[in-house]
Order: sequence, then C-alpha cells, then structure tokens
Amino acid sequence: MAKKSFVEIDIIKTVNNVIEEAIGQYVSDIHIEPLTSEIIVRYRVDGILNIVARFDAKFYDQILSRIKIMSGLETTGLSRPQEGNLKFTAGEKNVDLRVSIFPTNLGENVVIRILESSESFENLSDIGYMPEQVKIVESVISKPFGLILVTGPNGSGKSTTLFNILNKLNNSEKSLATLEDPVERKVEMMRQTQINPEIGLTFAAGLRFLLRQDPDIIMVGEIRDKETARIAVESAVTGHLVLATIHTNNAAGAIVRLINMGVEPFLLSTALKFVSSQRLARINCPSCRNSYTPALELLKIAGLPKNMDFFHSTGCPDCNHRGVKGRLGIHEVLVINKAIQDLILSKPSDKQINILAREQGVQSLRQVALDRVKQGLITIEEALRLTE
Repeated sequence: MAKKSFVEIDIIKTVNNVIEEAIGQYVSDIHIEPLTSEIIVRYRVDGILNIVARFDAKFYDQILSRIKIMSGLETTGLSRPQEGNLKFTAGEKNVDLRVSIFPTNLGENVVIRILESSESFENLSDIGYMPEQVKIVESVISKPFGLILVTGPNGSGKSTTLFNILNKLNNSEKSLATLEDPVERKVEMMRQTQINPEIGLTFAAGLRFLLRQDPDIIMVGEIRDKETARIAVESAVTGHLVLATIHTNNAAGAIVRLINMGVEPFLLSTALKFVSSQRLARINCPSCRNSYTPALELLKIAGLPKNMDFFHSTGCPDCNHRGVKGRLGIHEVLVINKAIQDLILSKPSDKQINILAREQGVQSLRQVALDRVKQGLITIEEALRLTE
C-alpha cells in the first residue's frame, strides 16, 4: 500500500485498508509497531518484512483500540499480552486472522497473522511434496493407526502440512479431534480445542481426556514434554492415528528426541510410521528469472557441476523487486520400515539413522533442495541456506 503522509486519517478505513491490501498481496503477517514519533506497518511476504506505511504517533491509540475491538480484546488501557481472532471479508473472500498484542517500551506491538482457509489444503504437491513423496504419505495415512510426525523449525510450514493431511482424512465416517496452541484454522467436522495451561488444559491433559471422546484421528499441535510424548505413542499403538509436530532439525532427530524424552524404544518402533522434516524455500520469481553462474565455492559445497544451468531472479514489479515470489516446501520423508524399527530398538544416534536412511534411498533435505535448484525453482544459495 502507498505510504501515508502525517495528516488526519479515517481510522476504521485505514485499518481495513491495511488488512485488505495485505490479503491481496499474500502477506503472512502484518506488523503494526509504535516508534518514538511514528507508527510503521510492515508486511511479511515470503518470509521477508518490508515497511509499507507510516503514520503519525498521535494515531497510535486509535489504531490500537480499533484492532482490539475488531478482535474482541480488552480495551481498558492495561498494557498486557493478549491474543484474539477475527473474520475479515475482503471482496468475496472470508479470511481468518489471529491477532497478537504485546507490550513494549514504546507501546503495544500488534502482529496479525493471516491464516489460510481450509480450501488451501488440497494437494500435497501444492505445498512442495515430490510425486514419489506424495505416494508415500498417502499410503501411510491410509492406515487406521500409528504416529505421524512433522518436524522443523518455527515458520517452516508444519501446521500447513498437518492440516493438508487432516483435510484428506476428514469425512463423516471418522471422528477427528485436535489440540492446538492456538486454534488458527477452523475446519468443519473437526473438534478443535485450544490449549490453556492456566486451567490445567495442557497437551498431555487434553490428550488424556480426548481419548475418552472416541476419536479415530487426533492431531497434537506439538509434543513438548515426556508425558505428551508417552500418551501420543501409547494412543498410536492402541488403535488411533495420531499426528503431531516436534521441533528437531531433521527426521532422524525426531526419533532421537522422543527416546531422550523417555519413550520406550520398543513402543516407539511399533507406533511410529512416518516422519516428515521440512523447510520453506523462497521461489525464484518466474517473471524475472534468468541464468547466472554461482560462486565456485558454493558449487563445491553443493557437489554440483559447473556446466549445469543455474537460475536466479533479479527483481521486477511482479515480485516487488525482491527477486522471489512465493515459497515451496522442501521435505525429507522417512518411512519407518522394518530396518528402521530394528535400529530404533538399539537407541541409535541421528547419524546412525541417517546412514541407514540414505542406504535405503531416502533423500536428505539438502538433496531435495538441490533437486529444486536443478529444476530452476530456487537458487543454490537458498538451498544451502536452508539445509545442513
């Protein structure tokens, strides 16, 4: 949106315009931040923040109050962290927004997360899975029980992957339940529960109670502790399909992490069916993409030949001169077969698991990312930045 001069503004119209334009530009997060003499608005697109508007600091209280009212938050003036949700209509689109308010030394900072609708979760290939990986995932989720893990750092698209899978499983013949922190995407036919530790509703407690609700499929937003890990694994062994995220650098690391949390290897080897590790790569803008020659040092690190075609984008109006447009998931897909099961029983290191996985043809995150380089979708710099 165009930068505003410090003149009188219509608060309601201004806030609506900030949100509406963000939705139109495929922004993931809107940051509204108070500075000493002004307010800045930044949009995060494809992982990168850019300033899109500035307003005089005198409008701060009015803008903040308007956002709080829209999202059902307290407007008493007490500066404290708050979270809220709202539905926003932009043209013919109804979009769910999550609002986070956090106090700083200059005032309350606002971050608005723009959430994908359930219609966004249609094809695994749309979020970056290779054709052969799609077949593996679809085969695994067709089974009635077991533990499915999605791992990666914050902002790597783990929730999007889980909801894509849940969407495929969601029908009137199955009971689906989720435990989330927070509930971001509202989906028909799913019983979704917000974790609230203040009243004792942790992931572990929620999972215990959910098991009495006759679920077929359970999604746990994150496995953070030993108790949650134990209940999730036991649930997967006793006839439930359990999907969860966990924070590790790669698929092998998820196995080691659960064992270190105290999960018995013999239970884990039986329960675990599949681990997907992932990152989000910035895609070359197709409108300004052209060939280039990467530094020899990068080629050596990647193990790629000099005579290969490499592409990057230099920036154009279509990508707001950023050189990237959109993001693509890079996935490592590890199926827990008999050989991996036997290895889990010995409490292996992630290095031992990785050696066996590569022997069986499982591509690492680095190898998958380099395949995308060969396809011209991402730069070699992006592939190396994201992967070990």
